[in-house]
Amino acid sequence: MSGATQVDAARVRASWPVPVEGDDKYSRGVVGVVAGSDAYPGAAALVVSGAVRAGAGMVRYVGPRRAQDLVLAHRPECVVHDSGDAAESLPRAQAWVVGPGVADYPEQDAAIGSVMASGAPMVVDAGALEAVARARATGSREAPSDRVLLTPHVEELMRTLGALRHDVTVHDIASDRAGHARLLAEAARATVLLKGSQTLITSPGGALLALPPAPAWLATAGSGDVLAGIAGALLAAGLSAVDAGAGAAWVHARAAASLRGPVAALDLAEALPGVVSDLLADPS
Repeated sequence: MSGATQVDAARVRASWPVPVEGDDKYSRGVVGVVAGSDAYPGAAALVVSGAVRAGAGMVRYVGPRRAQDLVLAHRPECVVHDSGDAAESLPRAQAWVVGPGVADYPEQDAAIGSVMASGAPMVVDAGALEAVARARATGSREAPSDRVLLTPHVEELMRTLGALRHDVTVHDIASDRAGHARLLAEAARATVLLKGSQTLITSPGGALLALPPAPAWLATAGSGDVLAGIAGALLAAGLSAVDAGAGAAWVHARAAASLRGPVAALDLAEALPGVVSDLLADPS
């Protein structure tokens, strides 16, 4: 894409967090996840799996019991918390992933509000995009723009811009994806990762990054939930929102390519360790 900086393996490798002697689960980064609902428990398991397999030191999950049970069935190392308890006293985490599959669940909404008020770095997806963007656009910006990553696909971008009184269509966005991603970044004072066959990343006043075209097999349910979990792990390790988004999108696409055909979202998470290992082992 003209005017965009291309993200390559060297850039991702240079910023990817690698544990060193003396690290523990807390120093490597604790990721908090507010995702899923009774209607969509799978989103919770996918976000958590993405974060764990990308290298998070620890993951805390906040959500209803049905989603907790599914999370623990897939990732027994995760620590689970009830939404109501988390809204009252937010568990400690270095970064949060909020929004996938929350489905208008009131206690999840309250927990997301607590995350926003805490000023912690956060990845914002799906059901939390509009609320977080509105809050930030009206001045509620406890976390700085370089520590907040919004991850919409095109239809979510349309709805989120609409919530900010920028009425656009999917066709408008398709004709200028970079311009509309920048519009959201400036309005919400946050970094934006616009998902698609070619993912774009931009921040307020910042340069535009473009990822290599991703395998079309990535257009599958739950893929974005895994991506959000990966980005959360990188944010929790201390990366900026731009670097977390670039690294997450790059390894996410490589995980899909490594599967060589139709993929399911959970397969992407399970492929991540091999992709990260190959990335870090290649000095080129």
